[in-house]
Amino acid sequence: MQDTVIESIRERVSVAIEVNQSVGIQVPENRHKDLLEAIFHSMCRNTYDIWTFITVNQTFDYLTKTFKEITKQPNIKFIDCISRAAGISDNSNNCFFLESPVMLENLILEVMNNFKNKKEAMSNAKNKKSDIDKYIVIDSLGALLIYNDSEIIRKFYSLVMNRSRAENIHVVSIFVEEELNSNQLIQFNDKIIVVRDSFID
Repeated sequence: MQDTVIESIRERVSVAIEVNQSVGIQVPENRHKDLLEAIFHSMCRNTYDIWTFITVNQTFDYLTKTFKEITKQPNIKFIDCISRAAGISDNSNNCFFLESPVMLENLILEVMNNFKNKKEAMSNAKNKKSDIDKYIVIDSLGALLIYNDSEIIRKFYSLVMNRSRAENIHVVSIFVEEELNSNQLIQFNDKIIVVRDSFID
């Protein structure tokens, strides 16, 4: 059952990611699933936009079982950074399984290749939107800090931001409060949303 906080998250996130180049969302662990629900709602609603969802927090298998509607969307590509490293072997047409969350160069290359391939495919589709918006969602930077040195992640995040601005790609970054401190990274974003237990800043 959805409460007013979930509805508020959905509304704020939907507006913020459309009008800002980059959005950082800080969320407590107990509201993380609600935030994902709000983001997936936007992804499924905007079917003519291209989305790349980078998951470091949950496996792709977990996400598809928890949020079944996302598996039906051809405009969404997932990059699972943790399944292979955990020894989970899986295959899916709409998910790329990165060998390890420390392979950050490969991660950036896969993101950029996905946008190129999806844009070509959608440009050939019927009822195409004249101007296709592109989005990267990173869940979460704190989880990447578990596997990588903080300075490496700072450089990686700076590179993602610079590349995305050059390519006109929106970036949505999730920062889970209980994970390792990533407060300095959130400041890279144009817009910051803070989700609390019972309200949103």
